[in-house]
Amino acid sequence: MPTILCVDDETTQLTLLEFAFRRAKMSVLKASNGQEAVKQAQTHHPDLILMDLMMPVMDGATATTAIKTDPATADIPIVLFTAYETGEMAERALASGATALIKKTTSPKELVETIRKMLKIE
Repeated sequence: MPTILCVDDETTQLTLLEFAFRRAKMSVLKASNGQEAVKQAQTHHPDLILMDLMMPVMDGATATTAIKTDPATADIPIVLFTAYETGEMAERALASGATALIKKTTSPKELVETIRKMLKIE
């Protein structure tokens, strides 16, 4: 069963993501900011990280850089899940090694299918 680390400072968003991925038979870890995401990635080494950009403590772009520059976690795919498709932070996160950017307006079903394809799950 693949493990997805969902990172978002909005608890409602985390709950919706957890429901969608658990329903799709995936294990879910959660973090409410980038600093927690870095720790979770180091501790649990999830199969994929779904990362918001705008968060307190440590934003998603900074967390992506930290995860991608650590040899222990550099191979974990990071998908930015954000309302901000463009702009400096999105560009910085993509440049630091994020695999893709998905809009938060994407339906849960479409999001799960996209993640399944990325993880090569039938």
